[in-house]
Amino acid sequence: MNEDCFIDKFMDWLSLQEAEELARQSDWLKRQGKIHPRDFLLSLVCGQMSALKLTLNAQIQSLPEPVSPQGLDQRFNPAAPVFFEACFKRGLAKALATPASEGWEPGEQLRRYFSAVYLTDSSSFDVTPSLKELYPGCGGDGSAANVKVLLRYEVLSGRLEPLKLLPGKRSDQGLALEMAERLGPGELQIADTAFSVAAAWRLAQQKGACLLGPVSHQVSVWLAPATQGAPDPAQRLNLAKALAQVTQNCCEWSQVYLGQGAHQAGPVRLVAFRLRPESAGRHRAALRESMRRQGRTPSQEALELAGWLILATNASAEQIPTAVMGYLYRLRWQVELVFRQLKSALRLDQSNSDKSSRVQCEIWARLLAGVMIFAWHAQANAVCWATRGCEASFEKVSALFQQWGQTLARAFWQGAEALRQVLQSMWRHTLKLARKGRQKNRTNTWDKLRELWLKPQSSPELATGSEAGSQ
Repeated sequence: MNEDCFIDKFMDWLSLQEAEELARQSDWLKRQGKIHPRDFLLSLVCGQMSALKLTLNAQIQSLPEPVSPQGLDQRFNPAAPVFFEACFKRGLAKALATPASEGWEPGEQLRRYFSAVYLTDSSSFDVTPSLKELYPGCGGDGSAANVKVLLRYEVLSGRLEPLKLLPGKRSDQGLALEMAERLGPGELQIADTAFSVAAAWRLAQQKGACLLGPVSHQVSVWLAPATQGAPDPAQRLNLAKALAQVTQNCCEWSQVYLGQGAHQAGPVRLVAFRLRPESAGRHRAALRESMRRQGRTPSQEALELAGWLILATNASAEQIPTAVMGYLYRLRWQVELVFRQLKSALRLDQSNSDKSSRVQCEIWARLLAGVMIFAWHAQANAVCWATRGCEASFEKVSALFQQWGQTLARAFWQGAEALRQVLQSMWRHTLKLARKGRQKNRTNTWDKLRELWLKPQSSPELATGSEAGSQ
């Protein structure tokens, strides 16, 4: 997609006509006043990006006509969150409908094995107690109100999908099956242990999709029987004992079952990577401290398992070679960076109000801003790779949007030509200033995946070592 085509689509995501239509459908707009629905939306989505403080006065600076803080506050009525949620869903749908950016070589190479690679996770943050009925917290010493954001990030296209806002007390295990239902044939989901439940493994297998994730140390492991059927109790694998006898840095079981009874999944591949000594030491120290707070002492088996990264997948060795499985799992840390940017750059978890409707609007507005920025970053990343052989930094793209937030918000109500000029200027600044820096003598995860799997320079035997599991 060329620059002009992408900017046209970007401008269409927040069109005037559709914002007004959604405002009437949500009953936020009953008669035209000083604040137009589109301006109300953009002043929160874009205008507050560059505000030092998230106040009503800061939002007013992005409106074409001045209003009083009291007048603006009245527009955050019970219908306003419905309006903002509808705008978010429409913007997300348009972003997902935009063709994936082409030109990012690692993504194109990985697409030979999987049609999509999703990083799935959730993150929560405390909100005003006025939202405790809608988003109750976990209780105890925690906040009365807590919001959990469930999202997935598609690595190959750079698309961000915030899927739901949920009560903080909602467990990830209860969402695992729902996330597996969203997968299609030939797609891969990378997630942590919270999303690894037996029903999700079985459903993914039925749909022709693949899962990759760590195995909880509490899950029982069973060797696959020689003939079809449930594993024999005598075939239970003492994983800690088996790994204690391993001298190599990698150990694999081609077919095992996880769990037991109705909660059993399999057969899956199980691969254990020995952690580097310093990483294993940190894991064991964390385990000892956690057990100490509970008045307990970790067992020798638990200490042994803490020195390994243990991964399971239903993908074949042809789809994910054993040697690169640890590097591929490292990609999951990108979703942690997504949440960090949503909270640090877009201040998703911050609000200057106790008014429940306003806080909800701010959350939806910042999630919509995140979708827009990720779409912008994905296009810039493809162009940077195609022209300069480097990636675009999402952190730098976020910073650029922060700096241009007020200018972008005002450009929307100055007309299409003014908006186009601002976006073109932002685009030139992005390609010049948002390129990701790197050390030439330091390889990253994508370098390793390309070297060993996606685009090997020669055909050396793939090494299996602790480096892949150094996280």
